[in-house]
Order: sequence, then structure tokens, then C-alpha cells
Amino acid sequence: MKARAVIGANFGDEGKGLLVDYLCKTGGDVVVRFNGGAQAGHTVVTPEGLRHVFHHFGSGTLYGVPTFLSQFFICNPIIYFRELMELDAMGVTADVFAHPDCLVSTFADMIINQRKELKRGDKAHGSCGIGIHETIQRSAISELKITMSDLWNRSTTLPSKMAEICDRYAKFRTGTPINEPGMIEMFLKECEAFANAIHPAGIGQCKDPIFEGAQGLLLDQDRIEYHPHVTHSNTGMKNVRTLCAQAGITDVETYYVSRTYLTRHGAGPLPGENPGLSYHDDTNVGHPWQGFLRFAALDDGLRIRCAADAGGEYKLVLTHCDQREPTQLADLYSYGPTRANVRGWKERAKAFN
Repeated sequence: MKARAVIGANFGDEGKGLLVDYLCKTGGDVVVRFNGGAQAGHTVVTPEGLRHVFHHFGSGTLYGVPTFLSQFFICNPIIYFRELMELDAMGVTADVFAHPDCLVSTFADMIINQRKELKRGDKAHGSCGIGIHETIQRSAISELKITMSDLWNRSTTLPSKMAEICDRYAKFRTGTPINEPGMIEMFLKECEAFANAIHPAGIGQCKDPIFEGAQGLLLDQDRIEYHPHVTHSNTGMKNVRTLCAQAGITDVETYYVSRTYLTRHGAGPLPGENPGLSYHDDTNVGHPWQGFLRFAALDDGLRIRCAADAGGEYKLVLTHCDQREPTQLADLYSYGPTRANVRGWKERAKAFN
């Protein structure tokens, strides 16, 4: 088997969905989400104008390519069904599989996350507000941990867990309980429906996978220099290598994706930030939790961090080339041992080495 991995080179929003869509068009069998959760926002636009921003589903879904949610992915039934309705309205269907150890976010995690971020005021972490970090924090307490295995096994402890999470745990995290018994009942029904919709599987069942990363290298939880404005996951090849080892895959083609400039959506430092730079973006509009997209010139560390994460040969894919003048792009083609280019952020990728 051969694997292909798509990884964001910067602070996210680089165009990973565009490349995954292109790779699926050229023969993808399954898209594997290997980190993060439904906070991802990967935009795909077909030549016919069909447009979708993927959160829970893999970015090969418009081609009918199934999605596998690895044990490193955090499931969110609420966002899954919201996205499913959008795809149904477009006439799009694709299977979704998940590992039994996938953590499950609850509505309480989302509320706690949003409460804490609001309290931080001008010291906000830049959270998306959907409870990724809170899910991981809660899951460290075994009595409150919820996984896909619990949902498939119809665990009888789920109602009591949710009651505890909304009462004492929410009070512990924010000082105030979540007094919403109706929401608990609705969420438990949603979990049952989610368990029926998602099929159990393991990475060993994924033939020739395309690994789709979320966020980017500069948001990796190990980037200490950017704490606390990082994501609670490993955004580079670390999880991919673990999954490939489990599946017995030794042949991996790695793609790092970058716009022709830097962006950051959310709080935290952006090296070389230039308020004078502005590029149109239909996906990353103003966000109640992350504000507006910020811009900077592409930094000199791009090749260094990609090479360090890859540990060998890799391909660099540049997107949003149509937003820069040709003379501004000349210096970008020196990056990476091998090169690829993606022309047009509203087009499917046209890559070449």
C-alpha cells in the first residue's frame, strides 16, 4: 500500500482541502483524518461551482470517497449532523468510518469552551469555540470520558456522565453549572443516531489512504513558542507515522501546503503581520471566536519546518497563486526538494513537480 499525506505548513487555512480533493480525483480510496476535529474548515469548489466547507467529513467526499476518523480525531455528533444536512441538500453521500477510541465532544464541552474564551477577553487563545481542548481535558478523567466505543456499545453510563459533566464538572471549569436537562436528552438521542451512522473500522482496513491534516505546523501543540495560541493536537507527520506503522505502510508521499503568503485566523502572534495586506476569502470571514483573517508575507522558515517535519523528501504545494503578481512568485519556487503548484483557490488543484 501507498499513502499520501497532506499537511498545512503554517497556521492553517493553507488550502489542504483543495489538494485532498485533487488527490482523490486522481485515485483516492479513503481519506483519513489524523488530528484535530470538526474545527477544521476545508473548502472545496468543483468546476461546476458546487462548494462545501468540510468540517467532520473528509475533503474527498464530493467524489464519494469515504472518510476514516482515526483514533486521533475528535468526533462531534452535533457538527456531523449539521454538515450531513448540508451535503444531503447537495445530493452528496459518502460513508464515514471511525476508530473505537475516537473521543466524542459534547454540547457541554462547547459551552465550557466558549465561556472560558469569553472570560479571557483580550487574552483570548483564539479558540474556534467547539470544545476541542475541553474534550481532551475532560477525557483525562476516566469517569467522564466518552468514546465512539461507548456510543456503539450503548453504554448505560452516558446519561449519568452527561449529568455530571453539566453539573459539577462545568462548575469546576467555569464556576457555573449547565442547567439544560432538555439539551442532555437531545444530545443522547443524537449520540444514538451518530452511532448508527458511523461504521467502526481500523486503519488496517484503509487501502492506499490519503491523510488529511487539520490546522498547520505552526499550530502544533509542541510549538512552545506560540503557547497558548496553539491547537491541542499534533499537526504534522507524527500521527501519520503512527498510523502507517499500525497499517504496515512504508511508502508515504508527503505534501505540505502553503498559500503564497501567511495567514492567521484567531489570536496569537503572526510573524511579520502586515495590516496593509488584504486578500479576499469566502471561507475565513469574520468569526465570533476568531475575529478576522490576518495576513503577512511568507516567512523564511517555511522550508526549514517542512523539512524538519518530513525527515526526508517532500512536496510543497502553493495555493492562492492567482492572488499574487507573477513577479512576486519567482522567489517561492526555490522551496522544497520537489515542488508543486496549485493555481487558483476556486479551482481544483492542478499540480506539477
